[in-house]
This record gives sequence, structure tokens and C-alpha cells, in this order.
Amino acid sequence: MNKLSAGLLLSVLIALSGCARQQSTGLTVPLPIRQVQATGLSPQPLGFYTDRLAVQLFNPVSGAENQWRHGIAVSSFLPVRQLTLEDSNSQQIDLANQLAESMLTAAVQRGYNVIDLRLRAAVLLKADHEQGFSRLLSELQHQHQARILLSGTYAPQEDGVVVNVRLIDIQTQQVLAAATDYIPDNVTWSAEKMLKRGNYLYRSDRIGEKP
Repeated sequence: MNKLSAGLLLSVLIALSGCARQQSTGLTVPLPIRQVQATGLSPQPLGFYTDRLAVQLFNPVSGAENQWRHGIAVSSFLPVRQLTLEDSNSQQIDLANQLAESMLTAAVQRGYNVIDLRLRAAVLLKADHEQGFSRLLSELQHQHQARILLSGTYAPQEDGVVVNVRLIDIQTQQVLAAATDYIPDNVTWSAEKMLKRGNYLYRSDRIGEKP
């Protein structure tokens, strides 16, 4: 091989190497997909399960229902072990609050007198919206007639959540009624993370990023 041919070959190899480096910088790491069989997963929304809890909870012993007609306050559900949401992630906090909201709805629809503790003393008027709720104690109504607290706990399991709900007399701390149910994990999956193909549900777990 003469010097001219060797030089041309070296130039071609260098050019190909440069192209390979340019193409590699545009590559992305595909997001891993967790594949699970759709069989056995629940097609029902969260409200289906909270309504099922309500059926158990608001099935009073004879004579107890009149006691429940006093004001019922509803609070966020808490993880059964920590009993606080301080170190919980956003998904756990959303679940805790939505469980409370759904149980509040179930109680009102059954004719119970429910009091919302988050009601502001005055509606706050913003430029583009009105705000009737708050979590700041200084902005809330300080007087209410709640005699009963509706709240509960939840315990994450391998493929779902065990939810416990109870009605408690605020003055005596007596548990007036209680119910427990199981909510499958996929009920709380966000829609953008789910994709159904045939008999399988695919969920993307974002642990891969662009290099």
C-alpha cells in the first residue's frame, strides 16, 4: 500500500469515528417499562373503593345513627406507621387527601352533617380566582360544631394499600364505627404512566435519563 492510499484510508477512518461520536451524543436511554398482566388489576376508580368503605362505615348499630347527625369533621388520612405526612412524597400526600375528600363526599351524599375545617373566615378574592379554603390557622373559622371526626390510616402493601377509616367522638375519643378495605395499587397510578396493549398494562418508571 503506497503512502497516498494509506493517507486516504486514515482520513476515512477519522471521519467515520467523528460521525460515530456525533451520533452517540444524540442517543437517549429508553425508560424502563414494568409489564404486568391486566388480569387481576382493578378497572375501578378510587371513588369505587371509598364508596365501598362508606357502605361499611355508615351502617350503624341500632340507635347510633342519631348521634352521628351531629357535625362531622374530616381530616387527611395518615400512614399507619408514621402517623404523619411530613416526610411523605407527593403521591402519598395526594392519596391521603383524596381519601379524605372522597369520604367527605360519601358522608354528605348519605345526608350527614359534614363540616369542612378548611373554610376561610372570609373568601379571598384574587385577580383570576377566588379562594375559599386555607390551611393557615389564622385564616380559618375558629368556631365549629363538629362532634365527630372522620379520619383513617393507610398501610402500603406489595401491590396495593390497606385503608382503615373510623368515626371518632371528639369529646370521649370513643370509636363509633370503623371499616377496612383494600385498594389495588394500579388505582392510584397516574394516567400518563399507563398504557394498555392487548392483555397487558405497561407502566413506565422514570429512572432513566438522557446521558
